[in-house]
This record gives sequence, C-alpha cells and structure tokens, in this order.
Amino acid sequence: MTKIQKDNKNVAKFPNLRFPEFTEEWETKKLGEIGEIVNGLTYSPNDIAENGVLVLRSSNVQNRSLAFDDNVYVRTDNYNPVQENDILICVRNGSKNLIGKNALINKENEGVAFGAFMSIYRSSFNTFLFHWFDTNEYKEIVYKNLGATINSINGSDLRKFKVPFPSIEEQKKLASFLSIVDERIQTQNKIIEELKLLKITISKKLFSRQLRFKNGNNENYIDWNTKKLGEVTTLVNKRNKNNEKLPVYSINNKLGFVPQSEQFEGVDSEDRGYDIKLYKIINKNTFAYNPARINVGSIGYSENLENIIISSLYVCFKTDNTVNDNFLYQYLKTDFFNREVLRNVEGGVRDYLFYDNFARIKFDLPCIEEQKKIADYLSSIDSKIDIESQLLHKFEKQKRYLLANLFI
Repeated sequence: MTKIQKDNKNVAKFPNLRFPEFTEEWETKKLGEIGEIVNGLTYSPNDIAENGVLVLRSSNVQNRSLAFDDNVYVRTDNYNPVQENDILICVRNGSKNLIGKNALINKENEGVAFGAFMSIYRSSFNTFLFHWFDTNEYKEIVYKNLGATINSINGSDLRKFKVPFPSIEEQKKLASFLSIVDERIQTQNKIIEELKLLKITISKKLFSRQLRFKNGNNENYIDWNTKKLGEVTTLVNKRNKNNEKLPVYSINNKLGFVPQSEQFEGVDSEDRGYDIKLYKIINKNTFAYNPARINVGSIGYSENLENIIISSLYVCFKTDNTVNDNFLYQYLKTDFFNREVLRNVEGGVRDYLFYDNFARIKFDLPCIEEQKKIADYLSSIDSKIDIESQLLHKFEKQKRYLLANLFI
C-alpha cells in the first residue's frame, strides 16, 4: 500500500493526509459545473411486468452497492439507461434517513432503468467523487437541503453541491486507494452474510431433526418431547419497589440486553423523567421480551447480568431444569418460533404476545445433553459472526477516518 504522509493544514485547500507526490492546492467546484443530473422513470402499477426492464429503486441500494433482492420490472421503451460509473442517488423517500444514499453503477448493470425517486449523477470524475459521496460533509449538505414538507433533494440543489477537486492524477490515486478499502469492507460484509446464512441453514436442520447429535456412546437417537413453553418456564415479575438506582437496560433486536444509554443515545430513564419504581429487576439467567415487538426478534437473555432494571412493559421469565437456556434462546430466534408467534398474537391496531399466549406455544424439546450440543454448535457460529463483525467495525472506522482526512 502506498505510504500516506501528513501535511500541515495551513489553509483550507490542503487535506490533512496526502500522498507524498502531491503538493498543489485543491479547487472547489459545484457538481453542476463538472457533470449532469439525469432524472428517473415515472411509471404506474399497470406498467409493472415480469418481462419488462429492471427499474432501480431505493431498495436496490444497500451498503453503497447494488442489491437485487427486491426488484421491479416495467414495460417501457422510453427511459434513461444507467451507464458505467454513474452514481445512483436516492433523492426522494418516505424515510429522511435514506435521502442521499448512493451506489456506483458497474459495467454489468449498464442499460437498466431507475425510478423517479432516484437520480443519476454523471461525470468523468465519478470514480473519485463516489468516495466524496460517502463523507460526512456530503451527508451534512444533503440534510441542509432536504425539502421543508417532503423528504427530498431536487436537481437544482444537487447541482449546487460544492465538492473538493484535486488534480486528475491525485483523484485517480485517491480513488484507487479508497476502492481497495471499500473492497475489503465488502468482502467482510459477505463473510458475515455467509455465516448468517450458514446459521439459518444449520438451525433449520437441527430444529427439524434432519441433523442430529447422538447421546454419548448411545448409538440410538433419543426422541424429542413436545412441550408447551408454559410447562418449562415461569413468569418473573419482581418490581423495583425501593426505587433503587440500578443500571437501566433495554432489549435490542440484534444484541438482546443493552444499556438504555446506548439504545437511546446517552439518555437514560432518569433523564426522561420515568418512574423506575415500576421497572422490573432482572437477575441472572432471565429471559425478557417486548410483547409488541416479539415478531421482529425483540427478546433477550440476561445470562450473567444481574441487578439491572428494564421497563415494566417487558415480559420476563425463567426456565426450569429440563431446559438448557442457550438452547431455548437459539430456538426463539428461529422461523419455527416466529410462525408460532403469528398464530398466537392478539390485539387490534398492534399485535401482542402476552405471556399467556407465549405459554401456549408448543415446541419440540430434546434431552438435556442434545440441547447442550445444539446450543454449543449454534453459539460457536454466533461467536464467529461476532468476531467478523468486530473486524468489520474496525474497517469501517478506518474508512471514516480516511474520508475525514483525505478530503478538504
């Protein structure tokens, strides 16, 4: 990798970090001066057809790359086809956070269409500018230019965006270097996605008994028993009646129990004026779930956490000695459990899975030895995912540092 040296940033037109062979000042240009904005295709539901042309939309942009899990095809001969190195930008969306997200069109995806809520930025400098489109500066400009009544940025505003502009040679060097960093991040994302897919596949086989573990030296498999969750769990409802200032936690869909200060960006329940006397005290080996969000995985297991409190809205329970807690936690993450949730929820505007409904859910339970083997095997994949995710976080942190210092 080319060595990068640090310059003194005496004036605003010099970046903090630079390749040693470049010393001249950077210019500042407007996007409209060096390229053009191309508008997307307007179509109606009647135009959608399986044999039509692919129309790229916001959902096709994931992690600054094109994804094709949610495609729409439209019958039309009148559209602006995308070209290699076009930057596809989301310019209108119901979610403000998605405005400005973008992806670079590669050679393989040339010729398809893009929707009216998207725009293309086209210039001869896009391999360089694409990296600027990932900087905090770009995101701040997008935020400042959002419409007052609708989440959008219009073409005239986009053309006025001011971008740093070094020499062509320095652009190429920066683009090449940052592309290597991006490729490593993309590779890391693929590693994690493949591990997650592996876990889903193995989980299905284990919980459907297509894949089995034998019990010690016993050549025969031991039958599983069908149980109701209420037969092996007990509701826990200990309140914080003494108003103790215990650590406040929430349930995160991905991580389980997390400090509320992390879940809500540094604001805890005391700052919010909540009465924590009603909160529930959680000790070791306790499960908790949000009855209104159980369908999106809002469930956690405290394991070694103790003397913490969570909102009174959560349903909390413990298991008896016939259940390996890690096995149950793994089961609660499966599609088998999610399908049972859908059959047992109740409510009007929002579905709820209260403990009485939860307790009625039937599931198949192996012997305690096989439970442990299943839990340990799936946990080993979880550990690998966690290690790879931490590595991804380091790469992304490195990228943010580079973007902040390689641009003026």
